[in-house]
Amino acid sequence: MEIVGYQAKINITQVLPCVEEKIIGNQEFALKRLINASWLYDPFGDNLTYGVEFGIGKYFSWEFYLFAETVEMAEELGGALLYNLQERYRGLDGQMSVYPLYSEFLDIKRSLYELILPSNPPLKLHFLRKIINYYKTPQRKMDATVFIVWKRDDLHASPDPLKFMLRTFVTLNPNPDFSMDLEERELKTNAVLRYFVSDMSIPPYQKAKHDLVPPIFWRNVLTTDVFPEKPEYGQLPREFMPNYIKPHLIDFDIPPEMPLSKPPILENRNTVNLAIDFNDPNYVYVGTKMNKGVLSTESGLIAIDSLTTHLNIFGKTGTGKSTLIKILLHQIHKKRPDIGILILNFAKPYLEDDYPMAHVYKFPSEKFRVPYITPFDRIMISIKESSNVFAACLGLKYLGPGIFSETLQRCYSKFNKFPVDIKEFFNCVDDNMKTKSWEPEFKQHVRATFKRRINELFYREDLEATLNLLDGAWKNIPEWFKKWKEGGTVLIDLTKCLEEEQHLIGMLILTMIENLIPIDKEKSNRLKYLLMLDEAHRILGKPSDGHPESPEFIMKDKTNSIYKRITQESRAKGLGIITADQHAHLLHSIAIDSARTKILFQLGYPSNQIFTGIMNEREMLLTLQERYALVITNTERYLLRTVDDKIP
Repeated sequence: MEIVGYQAKINITQVLPCVEEKIIGNQEFALKRLINASWLYDPFGDNLTYGVEFGIGKYFSWEFYLFAETVEMAEELGGALLYNLQERYRGLDGQMSVYPLYSEFLDIKRSLYELILPSNPPLKLHFLRKIINYYKTPQRKMDATVFIVWKRDDLHASPDPLKFMLRTFVTLNPNPDFSMDLEERELKTNAVLRYFVSDMSIPPYQKAKHDLVPPIFWRNVLTTDVFPEKPEYGQLPREFMPNYIKPHLIDFDIPPEMPLSKPPILENRNTVNLAIDFNDPNYVYVGTKMNKGVLSTESGLIAIDSLTTHLNIFGKTGTGKSTLIKILLHQIHKKRPDIGILILNFAKPYLEDDYPMAHVYKFPSEKFRVPYITPFDRIMISIKESSNVFAACLGLKYLGPGIFSETLQRCYSKFNKFPVDIKEFFNCVDDNMKTKSWEPEFKQHVRATFKRRINELFYREDLEATLNLLDGAWKNIPEWFKKWKEGGTVLIDLTKCLEEEQHLIGMLILTMIENLIPIDKEKSNRLKYLLMLDEAHRILGKPSDGHPESPEFIMKDKTNSIYKRITQESRAKGLGIITADQHAHLLHSIAIDSARTKILFQLGYPSNQIFTGIMNEREMLLTLQERYALVITNTERYLLRTVDDKIP
């Protein structure tokens, strides 16, 4: 097949509105702004012919196109035009492709109509507005493709540099979602054509109209060969002169209602461009930084060892939060396999499918155990921590810690061990309270309160079995903890726990981490252990009941105290924590304030107000598209398009 030439096509994928502002006073300045906002222009200044194609169907598309005789020239022109458009319009981005035009494929039989617009209208024409409004028309039975072709005037002896030859064409096709006979199709076609030229006439002399052109004219439109050549001698006859228009007299700008993706813009951007490859073993790659709404050449990188100062990842469901977490953990596992990764899964069944390298422990199972006594070399610390955890989870703020601690001390001093079963331990607690020299009525009330709270939480045998001591010895450390500490990846599935059970097990795990992860004596500041908490509000959330005497308040206040101590010592221990959630406002402040790096996907109200006081940024966080995120660190502040979900 014969190749007629090549078409360079630029598919515009995103753009910010170019709003016309009302300027009072200096009319010359106002006119200049209108001209600069228009894409009816000749960026290369060599009288090329430019084309635009708008697709109005199931989706809306906007494409610039240029014709060239060679593929090299098409590549050059297309690339240069895209660069120029990006410079002219903030936030504009697109993809440039080059296609060969085969003579056989230019033989198109579909009807093509020319929309003839008047020259030099006294008032501004709103043709682009009609294209956009037609796309938004509900129950639209005819799809349309609109071609706009223009060229700077080169036919007159003294051409006006702001005057452009302009021709517009449209082809219509039935919407496949509707069935129509030939008569109805013709009526709908005529209605659409009449709509496109409505409000365009200049009575009584120039009337906007539409004409059916011969099918052979498809070749002219696609090769942008629609304007006459300037004769070598003399002037072109008046009847062959095309219509002209100036940029400020037609709405070829970018209105707010343009149905294309609008990229986020961060005004107070501050970024450090590190000369580091994203494959560097000491960094994880989180995506590509954005600059003025367009993807830049800068990589978003997080130093692996900097995770000892913790990371927050917040965003609504479906915004890319969980995907980014998965990619981060896989990169860390691949680049630094010596780092132990502990994933606490509170809400997502079958999460282990995302982490094939992980040792999986599920509640309830014989394999997963969390002893109710924290194994530690110093007995009194184990007793104190375990007593505080149970008192907090049961909402027994005042008598609870003392009673539990006293009971454990008595058991150990008498038998040189602790009760193996937690149920046996609670029986010992009741026996201890029986021996108290309290007033009978007070004693009965306290025993009844303890019994009621214990029965409310420990009514499932599965929970009791999970908390019983390992092999009857309180110093035995669970298998999952050993694997994590030795550098393995461990996933603990607590999705079948009730929320109160999740909180208790979570508190015991945090207590084990606090007491069993040692200080790094080498002071290497390297990450050795990583804790991942998704849906972190399950254990680090604010109490819904703000009364300080309520059981929930007591439980969550104690959890946050444990977490605060862990974060204060984490860097010295080589421990990093990633906390993630859909609703940042549900978390206790320590979970947010302790993290030096924050990655924020789309957030709802009031979560969007926590991280910035700038109104535009709060609104941006409300509307961020999927995979776009705001990154805030101690030294940087930038927008990011997160990395593709490609796990090697």
